[in-house]
Amino acid sequence: MLIKTETALALRCPDCGRAALKTISRFALGRGRVSEYRCSCGSRLLTAGTKGRKSYWLAINCVICDANHTYHLTPGELWTQNSLYLSCLETGLELGCIGPHERVQAYLQTKEETLEMLVEEMGGPSYFRDAEVMLSILTHVHTLAEDGGLSCPCGENCIELEIFPDRVELHCRHCLRMCVLPAEAEQDLAELETRETIELARQVFAEKRKKTHRRKRDNHQP
Repeated sequence: MLIKTETALALRCPDCGRAALKTISRFALGRGRVSEYRCSCGSRLLTAGTKGRKSYWLAINCVICDANHTYHLTPGELWTQNSLYLSCLETGLELGCIGPHERVQAYLQTKEETLEMLVEEMGGPSYFRDAEVMLSILTHVHTLAEDGGLSCPCGENCIELEIFPDRVELHCRHCLRMCVLPAEAEQDLAELETRETIELARQVFAEKRKKTHRRKRDNHQP
């Protein structure tokens, strides 16, 4: 019998927003031993351990709600031959993926390629005030869209996305409502990640919000 000794886990770092692919080994999760996994930026992504190898636990720093979630998995779930998806325990939004390395890598690549191609089409990283912040904000908006978290009060939900160097604008093609998402600083990303849903508003309110954000930004400039 072939016993699987490794599994892969894809997560996004709650501090820098980068996607991370980590390998978890059976041998690293010995009895009474806690293993820690970190992002390349140095931030802790998760800790893992086992209770007599009859069950395993993963404590993950959630990129969506900033809480620390603990997942209890059976050996069959952790060392699965299929893909197992983890969700934020507060919002239910997809948080990461566990499974064979090739499956998890493909999952991660698909998520990243779609958004990175979009960034390149806009002129590359130099087009944006902060390309990493923009990519992370696009990732979050994409996740909300997949989980039904984007809506318009008109009910049509014909929402399109427009990207600028410092912001993302969501527009309803049916009623012209919109939402402006600033995307030029880490604070913009942190504020967006607290939102479980985005509902479009009348354009007058959206423009007022955008002008307020610009005024605050100008006041902080030396």
